[in-house]
Amino acid sequence: MAERMEQAIKRLREIHEKNLIGGGEKHVERQHRRGKLLARERIDVLLDPGTFHEIGSCVNTTGMRMDGRKSEAPCDGAVMGTGMIDGRMIAVYASDFTVLGGSIGMQHLQKCAEMINMAAKWGIPMIWLLDSSGGRLGYLDVMIAGIDWYFCLISRYSGVIPQINVLMGPCIAGQAYAPTLCDFLLMSRETANLWLAGPRQAKAATSEEFDKSVGSADYHMKYSGTCDVVGDNDEKTIQKARELLSFLPLNFQEKPPYKEPSDDPNRMVDDIISIVPDDYAQKYDMHDVIELLVDDGNYFEVKDEYAKNLITCFCRFDGEVVGLVANNPKEPGSILEINSCDKYYRFLQVLDAYHIPLVNLVDTPAYVPGEDQEAIGLLRHFGKIADAYATSTIPKISVILRESYADAGSIIMGGAKSMGTDFCFAWPIAQFAVEASEIDYRKAYGKGVEEDAYEGYLNWSREKVDVFDVAAGYTTEMVDEIIEPKNTRVKIINAVKMTRNKMEKLPKRAKMHGTPPT
Repeated sequence: MAERMEQAIKRLREIHEKNLIGGGEKHVERQHRRGKLLARERIDVLLDPGTFHEIGSCVNTTGMRMDGRKSEAPCDGAVMGTGMIDGRMIAVYASDFTVLGGSIGMQHLQKCAEMINMAAKWGIPMIWLLDSSGGRLGYLDVMIAGIDWYFCLISRYSGVIPQINVLMGPCIAGQAYAPTLCDFLLMSRETANLWLAGPRQAKAATSEEFDKSVGSADYHMKYSGTCDVVGDNDEKTIQKARELLSFLPLNFQEKPPYKEPSDDPNRMVDDIISIVPDDYAQKYDMHDVIELLVDDGNYFEVKDEYAKNLITCFCRFDGEVVGLVANNPKEPGSILEINSCDKYYRFLQVLDAYHIPLVNLVDTPAYVPGEDQEAIGLLRHFGKIADAYATSTIPKISVILRESYADAGSIIMGGAKSMGTDFCFAWPIAQFAVEASEIDYRKAYGKGVEEDAYEGYLNWSREKVDVFDVAAGYTTEMVDEIIEPKNTRVKIINAVKMTRNKMEKLPKRAKMHGTPPT
């Protein structure tokens, strides 16, 4: 080997060796003491062994601070490249907290932005492994660290390629918007925090004091609904990201990945009637129904601790990926309210973007009535789901188990075929009504209700209509077929196969979107 080449290769290897310890041994040890994996360790957990190919490894910013000092930043704190998950190509970016706290400088930002652009151009998913203190303040070439740049890119490629953000450290201020813009946010219970203003900033600005747990993974799962999946630690959270990706296509032009089934497509579910009581007042856990219906009892739930009266999950029927939305009578009445509307809307948008069929399991009374819900915009939230359901062009299949009342069951859960439902099946005990109430309106309203109004409308609004009466007239556009409960899995599988090549297009318009309620 010629001397010049030998020296160049030696220099390259020295850079790569230096990159392995990031900001230095002291920072590496501190990262491990905090229960965190290093950026490259996280990439190793995410990807199939030996498939990572790094891009931009020689970047090393010697940034000039405003106080005149210089500091080195191997890879500028951003490790990125391509690799494979279950044999499928993906792009990955991991912030290195050992390098200036994983903060975002201009080279860091440029690398990240270019990785998003390349992933979109190549049609492969983008996975973020985030552990960053935010913008690299105090440096001459950084104003807002260019965070606005990748806000723009994440948004423009939304629905083009899957974008999954795995948060395993602090995420604060401007940087905190990025995870919310991705398709899914996964958070480590042990290490992740997400704030617009953390405890110190909030105290400085408003004198308000709050605990660090405000902003934790469990907080954003249970209360804000910002988090989609929680893992116990870095490794388990990343493994959940791998599992989630197994249900998503590489890009919007592909179908979700088919998996050779080990479960019998003709399997009867005889035990299902022992789970679902025929007494409408009795509760049951819809998770038990889902486990019995789907392939091998396996499903991947999203936002499992948020708005628990509605279940959203990915699963497979005879190897085909499906997004399943179900009421859960175990929770207060399985009634829909604003939080469950938000949960449903977001999930439905993802399904439609990536050609994933929707299956609804319906057992719901009407929306929650009352001043509190009205005041914070229940009608707007119902409106945006109605808009998303009507404008989605994916296969839509619904099964009504017991109750399908009013707007909640009949419209947004697929109980009204005129909304675009492809197949609507119903069990023999199913019943329909405008509302679930059993009260006598003459007693509730007193003398304000005339007898003719009661007989002509109010009494009938809570009248329960038997499924056989509904099915007797096909023009009602409510039920395609009454089915025996044990045949539910078989019927869903057949419906998914029948609609696999569904061709439906929305009317042409200048913009890609309408103007739904928010």
